[in-house]
Amino acid sequence: MGWFSVWWNNLGLIGQIMACAAIPMTIVMFLQLILMIIGVGFGSEADSDIDDGGIDTTAETTPPDSKGYGTASTFKIFTIRGIVAFFALGGWAGLASLAAGLHPFWAIQISLFVGVCALMLAAIVIRLALRMQTSGNLNINNAVALIGDVYIRVPAGRTDKGKVTMLLQERFVELDAVTDSDTDILPETKVKVLSISDGDTLVVTPVKSDSQS
Repeated sequence: MGWFSVWWNNLGLIGQIMACAAIPMTIVMFLQLILMIIGVGFGSEADSDIDDGGIDTTAETTPPDSKGYGTASTFKIFTIRGIVAFFALGGWAGLASLAAGLHPFWAIQISLFVGVCALMLAAIVIRLALRMQTSGNLNINNAVALIGDVYIRVPAGRTDKGKVTMLLQERFVELDAVTDSDTDILPETKVKVLSISDGDTLVVTPVKSDSQS
């Protein structure tokens, strides 16, 4: 590991900070990519959004059909994958700038610019992924008994609607959801569809609670 010590010591403080962001986030990004390829975890991040549904940069809703099956209702920038991409790509861009001999001030500016671009790109990719499917002959009743991931928090006692993502009829879709649970169901929670309410809304329960009952 002598080469690593030499490389690390030559980075300087700013370079070391960038490396601490870039290296672990790159590992996380590759793990996310592998999970997405094998079909695990995309719905939970598409994350899982920060706190309660991410940051909406537009209130525009563009459903592909009147019932809104499989829509990405808002454009969310701050998602888990977006933040990982920000630190990973931004960190490596900063390190590359330092290695090219740029002043640390400009290396930081380039790092931030590339990080923000990566953040926006991740948001666009997630939105496009959610809109790639069309409504077609999608039958929401086929979702009963299936397992999905909470995308936007589902409030307790049917006080409001949340969002659940799942594979339905070989399509990745995002659907409105309510729950009869006494507590909110948070993002990334696995849920089971119990029934359909109002023709286009899932009634869900946490898988853990369902399995214990």
